Amino acid sequence: MKLLVPLVLVLSFVGCTRRGRPRETPWVPEPAPDLGSIVARVGTVPIYARELEAQTARSKSMPREALSELIALHLLAERAHHDNPFWPDWFDPELRSALAQRLIEREIWPQVQEDSVPDQELRAIYQRAIDAFVHPRLVEAGFLIVYTGAPMKPGPRAERETIAKALAVTVASRIIHGPEDFEAIANNPAWSSRHVTFRRTFQGPDQPFSSEVGAEVLKLKAPGDVTPLIQDPDGFFLATYAGEKPPANQSFAEVRAELRQRYYERWRVQRIEQLTRAMAQGHRVELHPQLLNQSAPERGS
Repeated sequence: MKLLVPLVLVLSFVGCTRRGRPRETPWVPEPAPDLGSIVARVGTVPIYARELEAQTARSKSMPREALSELIALHLLAERAHHDNPFWPDWFDPELRSALAQRLIEREIWPQVQEDSVPDQELRAIYQRAIDAFVHPRLVEAGFLIVYTGAPMKPGPRAERETIAKALAVTVASRIIHGPEDFEAIANNPAWSSRHVTFRRTFQGPDQPFSSEVGAEVLKLKAPGDVTPLIQDPDGFFLATYAGEKPPANQSFAEVRAELRQRYYERWRVQRIEQLTRAMAQGHRVELHPQLLNQSAPERGS
């Protein structure tokens, strides 16, 4: 089971102690040359370079991410120890891991199941992505664009218009099968050096490009169809058909299950961070990030 808590989270615990709680007695662990340097300390429990090396290999993650995982588990273990302060052999790694795991299963996992994602958060996602669920007919097109931008002065704009008209003549002289042909033109130094760019996107009546562009693009119906040269305040456009999406009007109720499935993993990680942060309040964390890149010595050295 992988518990991911970003390093920025654990950094927020550095030097923090619960108000009114006595200071911890400084503790120096017995020498452990086979475990390498201490790269972090949770309460009085050190995390050694060799442990970090093993966690990095086990979780197949970067050292900083692996260190965050180790710290999160130790923080949870500290919470378990707070509830049961008289456990023997408290510094035994297997005991700490078992207690942290028990705490996760008892207090965290019941709160991070897929059906726990609140509708309020799903509705917010739906509103932010409303254009994906409610839209008119959208045409996917490849665009050749000579940008000008509304502020461009008449002289330079006229030069761009000359380039765009020459581009339109070139396109008209070729058989266009789809956006790939437009992209090849844009990548040709003869055109890329003359401000011609390529973009592939879905176009509606007035977005992402203007209503002038939308009016012509929505006339495209099949592969090989190409618009005439289109002009608007932002520049000059040619478009060719790639595909389309039919009109959609999906309500929140219709897409709730899909949103929950797609959003769940990110929500789960965020929720675990919140719960871990709450459980870890008052437990001191000390980091030595400068030692992260120092490998542990070989065993027996």
